Amino acid sequence: MEFDLLSIISQIPVTTIIDYLGVMVGVIAGTLFAIDREMDIMGAVSLGLVTGFGGGVIRDLLLQNQGIFFMEHPMYVLASICLSMALSLGRRHLTNFYKYLFHLDAFTMAWYVLAGASKSWFAGSGAVISIILGSVTAVGGGALRDICTGEIPRVFLPGKYYGVSSVIAAACYVIPVEFGAPQDISSILCVAVGYALTVLSERFNWHTHGGSAPRRDCERCGEAADE
Repeated sequence: MEFDLLSIISQIPVTTIIDYLGVMVGVIAGTLFAIDREMDIMGAVSLGLVTGFGGGVIRDLLLQNQGIFFMEHPMYVLASICLSMALSLGRRHLTNFYKYLFHLDAFTMAWYVLAGASKSWFAGSGAVISIILGSVTAVGGGALRDICTGEIPRVFLPGKYYGVSSVIAAACYVIPVEFGAPQDISSILCVAVGYALTVLSERFNWHTHGGSAPRRDCERCGEAADE
């Protein structure tokens, strides 16, 4: 029997292919993040899986009736573990890759926006929910990764565009599709805008602003503090 790889690939849903690629990039980014913090192989694999699958798990739980991606693809989970282990064991050969970690993280975020927004759209969630779940999918894995390392998730802190980029990128996919644009054009636009905004915010020091809470100068507040 002739083995036709293109025929097999053509039968895989587009959203599943996007998830496959997103998870792979996420696993690499999470593993390099762990290696950069000098974690052992267990830590590297754990962070790789959390980063790779975390955002998708949150998305799938919110979608409720679409299934959980990693539970439906156990062999891909095993392949992700092997990839993360290989990177961890070969960490001394990865010195030159750390300078690309920011760009890999930015691309991962942008690709996950596409994975979340497209799956939500095809599930019939509508424009608003698809934009929200696109952003949640993008920042969810990174947020869980940061929590696992004892850090405040970057998306919650003032700084360079990350959450902002994910929302705008999701809109760049959903809005054109809503008005009948081809899926491939909308997908390219989504990833390109998400990646470019994140990189440009780093290059030109664009950032979101935070601020201290207003002081409550009153006698009653002082009395309450003394108690």
